Amino acid sequence: MTPERLAAKRDLLRAVLDTLVPAGDGFPESGALALDHLLAIAGASAEAGSLLARALDAVETAARADAARGFAGLSVARREDLLRAVERLHPEAFDALVRHTYDGFYSHPATIARLGLEPGPVQPRGHRIEPAALPDLARVAARGPIFRRA
Repeated sequence: MTPERLAAKRDLLRAVLDTLVPAGDGFPESGALALDHLLAIAGASAEAGSLLARALDAVETAARADAARGFAGLSVARREDLLRAVERLHPEAFDALVRHTYDGFYSHPATIARLGLEPGPVQPRGHRIEPAALPDLARVAARGPIFRRA
């Protein structure tokens, strides 16, 4: 499935993400934070896009079999049961969905700030790095260039 077709299922994907990581304790639902991350991952990697699409197709198929209302129309408890069934039937695709959902949610600046952390790299905020001896590169330098000039 192409990233465009995955994006066309945006509402379903948002409902799945919100079920995987629901709002609570001042955190927003993950659909608001992780959706764009998942779409970007699907666009950047054909393999990841395929796994995410397979997981979403399995959710959609299971939801259609369960009720005409679709996944978003189900109760939270029924959504969770349905996702557990998809996890059992499609473990690799479901694992990719969960992993990328968590990556998108927990790396989002809003989540990082809610956790009381500062967004951005660990350095350079005064964290001490132990000095290490540099390796001896004399042998490598003595070899000279080992490539052909264009």
